[in-house]
Amino acid sequence: MIEKIGLILLGVIISGIGYLIKRRIENKPQIESLDKHKKLLDIHKQMNEQGIDIEGLRELEAKLTGKAAAIHSKAMILQSESAPLIGENQSKDLTQTELNSRAAQSLEKAKLKMQEALAGIDSRVGDFESQSLMNSQTEWERYSVSQAEAAAASYRDGSIYPLIYFSELESLTNERTARLQAELDELIKLGN
Repeated sequence: MIEKIGLILLGVIISGIGYLIKRRIENKPQIESLDKHKKLLDIHKQMNEQGIDIEGLRELEAKLTGKAAAIHSKAMILQSESAPLIGENQSKDLTQTELNSRAAQSLEKAKLKMQEALAGIDSRVGDFESQSLMNSQTEWERYSVSQAEAAAASYRDGSIYPLIYFSELESLTNERTARLQAELDELIKLGN
C-alpha cells in the first residue's frame, strides 16, 4: 500500500518536472512575456496616436460609470413616479376595460416625459446630431412596439392583452426616457 502511494507521488513529481522542462525548452515564459509586452506597446501606441493618457482613460471610465449610474437613478425615479393602475383609496372593482384604459393613459404620460427629454436634447445639438437622434428614436419606437407585442403575445386573444402591451411599452418608454434625461443632463453640464 505504501509502495503504491510512493509510486503515485513519484509519478506526480516526475510529471511536474517534465512539464517545467518542456516549458523551459519551448521558451513559453519568455514568449508569453513578449506577447504581453507587445500588446501593451500596441495599446500605448494607439493611446498616443489618439492623444489619450492614463488620466484620460480614468476620466473616460468615470464618465461611463457615472452615466450608467445616472441612467439607473433616473429610471428608478421614473418608475416611482409612475402611478399604479389602482390607487390606494380607489375601488378595486374595476373592469378589464377600465384597467386597459388606465394603462394607456399611464403610457401617454410616460411618452410626454420622453418627448420633453427629446426636445431638450434636440434644442441643444446641431443638425447632424439632431438627425441622428431622430433616426435612433424612430428605430427605438419600432423596437419598443415589437417588444411590447412580443411580451403580450401570450395574451393576444384575451381582454388583458392591451394591459400587458401598454404596461410593457410604458416600462420601455421609462427606460428610454431615463437614458435621454441622463444625456440631456450631460449636455446641460457641458454648457450646451
